[in-house]
Formats: sequence, C-alpha cells, structure tokens
Amino acid sequence: MPYIYSLADKTYETGAPFMRALFMDFPNDPKVADLGDEYMFGPSFLVAPVTDQGATSRKVYLPAGADWYNYWTKEWIHGGQETRVKAPIDTLPLFVRAGSIIPFGEAIESTNETQKIAKILIYTGAEGDTTLYQDDGVTYAYEKGDTSVTHLHWDDSIQRLKHTGAQAWTQPDSAIIELVKP
Repeated sequence: MPYIYSLADKTYETGAPFMRALFMDFPNDPKVADLGDEYMFGPSFLVAPVTDQGATSRKVYLPAGADWYNYWTKEWIHGGQETRVKAPIDTLPLFVRAGSIIPFGEAIESTNETQKIAKILIYTGAEGDTTLYQDDGVTYAYEKGDTSVTHLHWDDSIQRLKHTGAQAWTQPDSAIIELVKP
C-alpha cells in the first residue's frame, strides 16, 4: 500500500497517471509505441495481463533502457527483448524494473490506523530513487501540508540505501531492507 499511496500523491501533485502506456516511460524504444496489452504501474512495475482465453503463458516485451526482474521468480532479464512467461490463472505476469525501491506496509484494518513500513525491497542492478509519502489518511490536513515525505535513493555501486526527509520507519535498516539480486 505505501507504494500505491505514494503514486496517488504524485498523481495528485502532477496529474500524471500511475497506470500508463509503456511509451510514456520508454520514449526511445520504438517497439513499445504500439504495445497495447502491457502497461507500467508507476515507474517500477510492468504489468502484462493475459488477454487470450485459456492461455497459460504469454510473450512479454521488456523495454530497452532498463533491466527487469520477474516479480514471482526473481529471474533477471535484460531489457529490449521478448520473453515467454508462465501465466497460470492465478499469476499475473509482473516485472519490476532494476533499481526499483518498493516499500511494503504492515497489515492495517482501516485508514484510521497508521501505515507502518514492514519491509523495503530493493531490486538491485541500477541506481534508483523513490519518494515515500504519508499523511493521516483520514482528514484533509494534507491540503495544508500536514504530510510526511521521505526520499529514498539506492546507490547500486556501493549497495547502499540513503533516506532523507521524514523518518519513515523506526526499526534498524537491516531489519526491513531486503535486496533482490540477479
């Protein structure tokens, strides 16, 4: 939920959709111009729904300009190529861009509860940045600036996460940060 909530804030601030065609993120890859059955969900996730009845696999084009991880298997795949993936009825083909920083929240019952960060997955292989946004989830106080913003930067060369701004978690970094590596 923290990833989606932060995307919603970016949409609120900029008007940019968080579910968008691949050409918006990869304008220099001509192969994505006419791809109508894959999309980005924020800057990190490439979603490739199965649209053929009864299909249990599908081809997915992974845009050039990034390397990718299969979300389910953690397989590392270079961008700019097509790959065939298994797609049983209960598994949506989903890929994560290398360099992505994905925060996961603890389980909560409603927005009346504060969403705490349970873990942060970092998909190594590239530099990465993200902004983690939080507000009280209940009132319109965010309109007056009553928010919490944490900027996260992954430095892939030294394998270190740097965070600035509001404190987003209280546990030691080593307790919640998990690296996904090729």
